[in-house]
Amino acid sequence: MKTGGWAVGAALLLSSAPLIAADEDAPVVLEPTSPWNVHYADDYCRLARVFGAGASRVTLVIDKFGPGDGFNLTLAGPRMKFRQSNGVAKIRFGTEFPEQQLSFHSGSLGEGGPAWVFAPGVDIRPLPIATAPAGSIRTVGDVIAATAPPTDAEKASVTTVDIGSPLSHPVRLQTGSMELAFAAMDRCLDELMAHWGIDVARHKTMSRPTIPQGHPGLWVTFLDYPEDMLRNNMAGIVHLRLTIDEKGRPTACHVQQSTDRGGFNKRVCAMLMRRARFKPALDRDGKPMVSYFRSSVRFETY
Repeated sequence: MKTGGWAVGAALLLSSAPLIAADEDAPVVLEPTSPWNVHYADDYCRLARVFGAGASRVTLVIDKFGPGDGFNLTLAGPRMKFRQSNGVAKIRFGTEFPEQQLSFHSGSLGEGGPAWVFAPGVDIRPLPIATAPAGSIRTVGDVIAATAPPTDAEKASVTTVDIGSPLSHPVRLQTGSMELAFAAMDRCLDELMAHWGIDVARHKTMSRPTIPQGHPGLWVTFLDYPEDMLRNNMAGIVHLRLTIDEKGRPTACHVQQSTDRGGFNKRVCAMLMRRARFKPALDRDGKPMVSYFRSSVRFETY
């Protein structure tokens, strides 16, 4: 698996100053100040671009840990400084899709500055997400209702990303057509799957993906909360991938990203390897094949 990054397209850097329309309700328009960059990592692909400069700078980051299931969104820059640890932001991709209200955690993106790190499962058009049973342990992003992925035409139609509240004034990132950027991301994901030992061509024509048997939110329960984390009211989140064999059994648990607190990774993987069961993925001829299942698990107390 190669690592590193490469640019997609080019940015025309005429001015780093934001464009502000006369209408007070119109968004501040930020032009790109970097090209799109795709980063190849062992367990995810990252698409990123910087808009504006100085105090107006906003970095848009899209991470994908596998094909489908939307993406992880991060927005970073001085504007993203937020006093609370959690919030809800109004985001709109292009003009063809409705505005979304997306929850986020406050964080940082290194030199990118303060950041809003959104919950998994974001897409350019809203995805219906099945809700896990209420309780002190929540599984997020694990069950996303079946929906057709955005088409190439829909991706090409996205030329802006609008950011509303909790900003005091809306901002518009002038992305240009996202079609080539998402195509570059797809090429990275093909290489990522090959690195996992997945037959990419066979997967693209499969008749059925891996399907959980039972509710994934019940595979990790409150009783599995690591004692040190629970005693100290520590929260944790892990993004993971299970390798699923032809009989629907998990054969390996791979942590793709995690806070890695208090034995969280080890506990989650142990429970999933013991309890998770699936209907195996089927190729176009209806034959079972090795595949994977991606999930995110979060521990938090109330």
